[in-house]
Amino acid sequence: MPATPGKEQRIQLRASRRDVTTIRRAAAHTGVSLSAFILESASERAQRTLADQRHFELNPRQWQTFMAALDRPVRKLPRLGKLMRERSILE
Repeated sequence: MPATPGKEQRIQLRASRRDVTTIRRAAAHTGVSLSAFILESASERAQRTLADQRHFELNPRQWQTFMAALDRPVRKLPRLGKLMRERSILE
């Protein structure tokens, strides 16, 4: 039987019996297959995680504080400058 178009990758994972039972129950409750439930749940979590890296919201007061911090003149931090000039242990 040919694979569903667009789904050529397989993901395998190990889980406890308790986790599998819980996930199966949730999938059945929502009327989708176990695979569909896991894939949808993981995809939603991945999108939220990535969105948190790119997007954040501030109320007007927080926005003003944020903008004020960006507009402040740069402070010289001698110890940080020294650290940045030192050779990295990873080099």
